[in-house]
Amino acid sequence: GAPLCAVCRQELERLRVPDSACGHCLSPVRYGQPCSYCAHGGMAGLDQAFAPFVYKDLVRKLIVSMKFGPVEAAAAPLGIEMALCVSGIRFDMLVPVPLHRSRLRERGMNQSTVLAGLVCEQTGIPVMEALAKTRRIARQAGLPAARRATNVIGAFKVTGDVAGLDVLLVDDVRTTGATARECARVLREAGARSVCLLCAAVARMGGIDGQ
Repeated sequence: GAPLCAVCRQELERLRVPDSACGHCLSPVRYGQPCSYCAHGGMAGLDQAFAPFVYKDLVRKLIVSMKFGPVEAAAAPLGIEMALCVSGIRFDMLVPVPLHRSRLRERGMNQSTVLAGLVCEQTGIPVMEALAKTRRIARQAGLPAARRATNVIGAFKVTGDVAGLDVLLVDDVRTTGATARECARVLREAGARSVCLLCAAVARMGGIDGQ
């Protein structure tokens, strides 16, 4: 009756973001060296990033199942761990990264909204769908870093009142962070006091130029 067996639960432990990762963005850092992801603007507009896992192996299987199944049960172990990442930290709202309406019809669900709902259940932070995707864009997966950044420019708009609020943006995976940065930009332009990012996993951790 559980989403994962005991063996898979042990596998998840192996896939946690390591303690040696950058405390600001969760990318790996060499001892005594600055974080290249942060140095190259990977966290522009974002105050802090939170994620329990690295995007590989079992974590990747869970997220792919959740997104393209859709198998919502795959979201349960991810959502619980995401909630633990922000336990005790105050936020005014959880804002899921939106899908374009045509993509939403294709999938039947938005994985970010599902994850935000699970985090809400654990933390009590309310979910507000304060962002909308204004146009359908090329899939970010497979695009080089520079193309990812330009692909999302102008793709989001704020549809709720976020003025003066501390927002926790929720997504499934952070790769280059282009989507999160663009969402943070429009939220801040709408008056959000702070914008942090909560993801289930961080993919291909490293400098932004190499993602």
